[in-house]
Amino acid sequence: MRYIPLLSLISSTLAAHNTIELPKPTRELEWKDVNFLSTSDVHGWLLGHQHATWPEPNYSGDFGSLASFATHMRRIASDKGVDLLLVDAGDHHDGSGLVSSSADASSKAEDIFSMLPYDIITIGNHELYHYEDALEEYRNRGRWNGRYVTSNVNITIKAEDGTFQSVPLGERFLKFETEQGRKVTAFGVIFDFKAHARGISIQGTSKLIKEAWFLDAIKDKPDYFVLAGHMPARGETGEFLPMFDAIRQVHPKVPIYVFGGHTHVRDCVQYDDRSIAVVPGRYLETVAFTSSSLPSTDENAPLDVSRRYIDGNPVSYKWHTKTSDDDFELPIGQNISLALLRLSAALNISTPLGIAPHDYFLNRHPYGHPRSILTAFSDKVLPYTIQDKERNGTRVIIGNAGSLRFDLFQGRFDRNDELTVSPFTSAFLYVRLAAGLARNITEQMNRSGASKFIPSQPTTKLEEEDRVRRIFDDYMAEQWEDYLIQGGNDHLYDQESNQMVLEHGKIPKKPRTMGFVTKDRCPGKGDDIEHYPVPFVGNQPDFIETPFPDVDDEEIIDVVSMDFALDDFLAAVNVLDPTIGLKEKHMKPYAEGLEINVVFGMYAKEMWQKGL
Repeated sequence: MRYIPLLSLISSTLAAHNTIELPKPTRELEWKDVNFLSTSDVHGWLLGHQHATWPEPNYSGDFGSLASFATHMRRIASDKGVDLLLVDAGDHHDGSGLVSSSADASSKAEDIFSMLPYDIITIGNHELYHYEDALEEYRNRGRWNGRYVTSNVNITIKAEDGTFQSVPLGERFLKFETEQGRKVTAFGVIFDFKAHARGISIQGTSKLIKEAWFLDAIKDKPDYFVLAGHMPARGETGEFLPMFDAIRQVHPKVPIYVFGGHTHVRDCVQYDDRSIAVVPGRYLETVAFTSSSLPSTDENAPLDVSRRYIDGNPVSYKWHTKTSDDDFELPIGQNISLALLRLSAALNISTPLGIAPHDYFLNRHPYGHPRSILTAFSDKVLPYTIQDKERNGTRVIIGNAGSLRFDLFQGRFDRNDELTVSPFTSAFLYVRLAAGLARNITEQMNRSGASKFIPSQPTTKLEEEDRVRRIFDDYMAEQWEDYLIQGGNDHLYDQESNQMVLEHGKIPKKPRTMGFVTKDRCPGKGDDIEHYPVPFVGNQPDFIETPFPDVDDEEIIDVVSMDFALDDFLAAVNVLDPTIGLKEKHMKPYAEGLEINVVFGMYAKEMWQKGL
């Protein structure tokens, strides 16, 4: 075991969490007959958010602190004589060093995830992009103690007799009795997405409801139904309603509780007055608390429901469980936190690669601004790191902006940060073209990107990921625009000075801390703590390029593209000059062996060593 890196990480993590004062909730949770804690789209953020730039401190709790919180909440529920169920709606893979740094990292992280006993858990699309990932989930489904439910997902496996069989990846459905003796029937589903690996099959919910096993499963009347699904509660890819309607045909008044995910937003809607559907957001930033009464003797009375989006940090957790520093941490949480730190050390994702001199934001500044991460990517990182030793001629590199997933924060920068910013594997290809043509390719790619990039029925990983990005960007843009319309101060260009105040642990009374400002379709106020929204600049490009070389239009240069966006590159070239007929076979490897998920670390090791 590597004790020094582990102890160093423990010390730095504790220091980061303890030096910044966080806002506290001011409203008690509304406990009712049936209560839920739900998560979704954790994407490997089990270590929590570790940087001091706001709103990151609001989400500084790791999975261990969540486990302690959930355990305290279960104790409170037991004392009150009510139900509390823990639900997760999938997408554990892709997004941080814990799950993206090695071939077996996600499996080891899943083992730690399963240390917290969820009552209902389902699968996400990121567990289904690669057959090996799905097979690992199938083979190790026992770690979820029979609560991993994938009602509409099958995997093809080789049976003992040598034949290939399509079998449910997890349980088809769950039937269990709660601590309070209430009967629950639960299903776990995913939207009908097309970019899954071969050997995986997904059945749309409109077909699922016609299956004999489903009709048999809903025949008996439970006290309530639970639908956990990797899909939003409404809008694009929201496919809960066929299942909801099918249940309603058999049980018109039985409560139905729905928990979604996938689009990374926080949302709530009621399909009728005996239901509630809640989506908790992403990256362990939020734990959603949902509560509901159960029908009384008046069978026609609507349910009394509420939801609360709790910021994922120990301050909020302690406040809601009425615990302190002395008694909040429980053995389950301590064991999970220690396991996470050990895994971090084993994966070597916590060793600092450099000290980032500034914050670089994905959407708080327009492309071209010096604090835009897209600008840093195109003007500094790509030109410095993407070098082909066998090709020293003039070149331009065209990159996919969507390959960057998160902000890059000032201060310590390690492999975990690198994979948080850019978790995908994408190599580089080149072709020789005239400079006059090449200087127009990126513009043409962006011109056609809005319509081509996100088709109505995405069939590739790139298209599906960009659909999620678009939906989340619209969600963030709406929060910022509403804030400005209501007379809020525009913190976009003075946020660095504001940040300096906040970094010293002071929270000004006005403005409030930065964070999510949730608008949903359920009654009452959902946000646990009132924030002002994160500044957002829309209309960012889909594609960026390195500074164009100073050459004549007739000169032939290397034009380099990321293979992640090769289809868009080929289409743009052929639109600009149809006589070329450029095809994939004409492209050749550039800087062979180098992938996009290591370039920020390469840059940091050379350019960000001051203060390390």
